[in-house]
Amino acid sequence: MAADDLKERAGRVTTVIFDIDGVLTDGSILLDSSGSEIKRFNVHDGTGIKYLRRSGFNLAIISGRASSAVDARAGDLGIEHVYQGYKEKLKAYADLKKRLSIIDREVAFVGDDLPDIPVMRLCGLAVAVANARQEVLREAHMVTEATGGAGAAREFAEWLLRATGRWDQIISRYYGEKECKDE
Repeated sequence: MAADDLKERAGRVTTVIFDIDGVLTDGSILLDSSGSEIKRFNVHDGTGIKYLRRSGFNLAIISGRASSAVDARAGDLGIEHVYQGYKEKLKAYADLKKRLSIIDREVAFVGDDLPDIPVMRLCGLAVAVANARQEVLREAHMVTEATGGAGAAREFAEWLLRATGRWDQIISRYYGEKECKDE
């Protein structure tokens, strides 16, 4: 997709939805000796999500599986809208749109697998992680260079913040109003 079209789509986004397994994780499911599920999240992805929140984007998770680890991670990142156990993600998507009074073109969705396709076909900006299934890659408006659980969410977050002119707001917190220069 042309860069101008992507930037136009980005300019309409108010809400970013992430899948979990294969997007915010590498897709692995670890079980401890008691059978409890353990998920591994990337801190850089989390930082990117916090930047989106700080910049005023609504954030949500729609996952086909349910896990207490997702609730904990969402709480840590300040993600208020968490839908777990939705094999048919359109139901959660419709509820979120109603709850936030938003329309399709205002939504970016980041996915990786077949259950993500129905939402990707409706939303304004469909994003696939680099290691997404081929069918998902074909539905995406953009594809990250990073794989799921290994910086894809951070890559997309920074791209969206730059495309919407909000990146300078984020980095000014660390640099101050003037860039640091060697003397």
